[in-house]
Amino acid sequence: MDDQGRPERHMEVLDSDTCVALLRETRIGRIGFVADGQLHIVPVNFAADEEGRVVLRTTTTGLLHDAPSQPVAFEVDGFDEHTRTGWSVCVHGVGREISTADDAGAVLGRQLPVEPWAPGERPVWLMVLPLAITGRRLSIAPGDAEDWFGGVPLS
Repeated sequence: MDDQGRPERHMEVLDSDTCVALLRETRIGRIGFVADGQLHIVPVNFAADEEGRVVLRTTTTGLLHDAPSQPVAFEVDGFDEHTRTGWSVCVHGVGREISTADDAGAVLGRQLPVEPWAPGERPVWLMVLPLAITGRRLSIAPGDAEDWFGGVPLS
């Protein structure tokens, strides 16, 4: 415990396998890109493959129309408000439209289970080709968790 009776926390850098596993378990993320000279961050439904390639679907006229062939960042996270712990994973890469591409990566990407929640047609398939995948986790130090529940010390 710290000097105020709160559990000690520590920050852990996640290895790439853990980052990819967290990506693959998550269905909502945020993609950052530049469109019309402005930086945008948009929440999207997505799926990821075993290499950490992120696939999403969009409209033919939306903001994401400018994402292919430019640098993008994609982020997912999870947290627990009660324990004040969580994790985040960021994929830095390049956007690529794969709607009609016939290479193996594009064909496999279109087979991923991407189910948009937003209404309307989403015929454009986009893939984030990762250049770097990083992540970190904020957790409670071992031993402190047994004495702490939802912000209330148990002892």
